[in-house]
Amino acid sequence: MPEYEVIITPDAEADLEEIGDYIAFKLHEPEIAVRYLRDIREEIETLSTRAKHFRLVDEEPWHSRGQRRMNAKSFAVLYILIEDEEIVSVQNVIYQKRDIPRVLKERYGI
Repeated sequence: MPEYEVIITPDAEADLEEIGDYIAFKLHEPEIAVRYLRDIREEIETLSTRAKHFRLVDEEPWHSRGQRRMNAKSFAVLYILIEDEEIVSVQNVIYQKRDIPRVLKERYGI
């Protein structure tokens, strides 16, 4: 089983920053924010050996683009597996209870 390099895109980094800010400043729990983000990042890193473990999302156009989803804490981690380059590209980290297809359509105009 190959080991993949995990790359977190700027969009996913922005999502993580937004999550941390929300927990730290809106919920007034900075220590929890640090732990929560650490836990999410640790889960993301497991994709280096588990990238194929998670199935493609059902919704189009993301399914056709090879978008996969794993859950970390209360968040959906959306990523693309680029097998020929042995890369996992994390695209977004979105709260699971949101309408994820709608959020993606709004962000990317698709």
